[in-house]
Amino acid sequence: MAGGKETPRQKMIGMMYLVLTALLALNISKDVLNAFIQINRGLVKNSANSEERADATLGLLDNWSDKEKARPFQDKAHEMVEKADALVSYIIELKAHVLACSAKGNPDGAGFEEYIVDGHLVDIGDKEKVSKPDENQNTTHMLIGDEPASPKNGPWSAVELREKLTAFSDDCQNLAVTDLKGNTHTIVEEAPEAKALIANTFAFADIPNSEKGEPDEKWETALFYHSPLAAVIAHLSKIESDVILVKNTVLNFLASSINASDLKFSDVTVAVVPKQSYILKGDSFVAEIYLAAYNKASKTKVYMGGEVGDGAKPEVFDYSGKEAIMSGTDGKCKFKINESALGSHSHKGVIVYQDADGTDKAIPFIIPPFTVGEAALVVSPTAMMVFYERVENPVEISVPGVDASQLSVSMSGGSISQKGGGNYMVMPTNGSRDATINVTAVINGKQVSMPAKQFKIKKLPDPTPSFQGKNHMTTTISRGDATAASAVFASMGADFVFQGIPVSINGFTMTVASAGKITPEMRANGGSLSSEMKTALSKVKTGDKIYVERIEASVAGERRPLPSISLKVQ
Repeated sequence: MAGGKETPRQKMIGMMYLVLTALLALNISKDVLNAFIQINRGLVKNSANSEERADATLGLLDNWSDKEKARPFQDKAHEMVEKADALVSYIIELKAHVLACSAKGNPDGAGFEEYIVDGHLVDIGDKEKVSKPDENQNTTHMLIGDEPASPKNGPWSAVELREKLTAFSDDCQNLAVTDLKGNTHTIVEEAPEAKALIANTFAFADIPNSEKGEPDEKWETALFYHSPLAAVIAHLSKIESDVILVKNTVLNFLASSINASDLKFSDVTVAVVPKQSYILKGDSFVAEIYLAAYNKASKTKVYMGGEVGDGAKPEVFDYSGKEAIMSGTDGKCKFKINESALGSHSHKGVIVYQDADGTDKAIPFIIPPFTVGEAALVVSPTAMMVFYERVENPVEISVPGVDASQLSVSMSGGSISQKGGGNYMVMPTNGSRDATINVTAVINGKQVSMPAKQFKIKKLPDPTPSFQGKNHMTTTISRGDATAASAVFASMGADFVFQGIPVSINGFTMTVASAGKITPEMRANGGSLSSEMKTALSKVKTGDKIYVERIEASVAGERRPLPSISLKVQ
């Protein structure tokens, strides 16, 4: 377990992973790992779509009709794109280092090259390339080190990643361009919403700890400390997507600033801003569509051309006779559609505006794909795939895309209590064999019941009795160990997921066989040997046999008979 003062969550994870690494590797929820793999694939696809939009905006800047006016903005655009692309390349290589470190155990991720193909990371769902998506020890050592309260510095560490992101964020927020008229355009003064988006996207404050009195967690620790490999890659892909999002934000600001001083539209682009990319079946998809360099006096119309498949390109179509979506008082047009079919959906359209001489001009666009899915619930036991009687079972409960504060959780077959941050404790009802977790989530302002999840309830296994370190599987004992014995013990063993379960010996019997004669049965109440037993053991010789039988123990308050121990003195 790592040194330093740790949160209860860190202590629990550290204990489980250090003592039970092999067993827990088998018990990590496949649903959770698969969810991270699917999330990562979605983020990769989203990044690719965002890159296409960035390329389109950069192309617009490079081909601006008034090239002289556009040149300062073009130069700044290429400068910022170079910084963003370098940061994206670093993140992709960092992910490859993480995969190599996890698979090969190399502290610095040596051998990462095989995980990058054509400039992109391999799919983490490829079991040949990523065989252990739940591995966390190697990645934690590489990104965080041994002290969660003080993450390490250096190449390919989480601290280095934060420093690079912070530097990029500062460059973007402090961006300034001087046009040909000598006017300086800054994001701070002219695009406070964009500045706030950049600042919020790259906010790395310590994460408040839900446990009262515990110190806050470092950003790096909260994200990467003992997180499974699949989650680490998904986190990094989200950060990569954020960098591309900010790059688009900067490019849109630069494009809109070229004509900002004269408020004329000579060359424009269209902004399509979906309110969500994943909705539940029966809900409505909402997107805002408006000119990037717009003003509130701009009267625009949008005509939709229907659904398109993956990879479709924007095109101007015959929109005569179609119903127009008119811009509101804020100059924005809003497209709303209720999709009932599950899966990915995308729609095409054109936005029509009047240029300076009153001529209608149309710009085609494609609404980025959004997904319609069934309601999904993720319930992931943090210690095992079943619940055990007589002990508190830690559980994490979440619904993708919904804050933990918006969940209402209940169960049958036991009781459940909230510990904060999506963490719960389950206490099964003694004698029950099944438990059901029920969750209601507030999604888009509505109470939605998630599909219930069922779990098996098992009795705690019997503890293992021991006599001078010997158990029922042992056959011999040295005379020195036998004569030094003082008590019989029992424990759950190092291979059980819960430690600290109270186990006590209620009583046992002992007999000693020597030279064909067997002593009368001796009985002890509790775990300590009686004086009669100690006297008998002091006289044992090589070849004698010791029998510890009728062992009875209490496990979490339940009485259990345990196996006998039979030992031959050597």
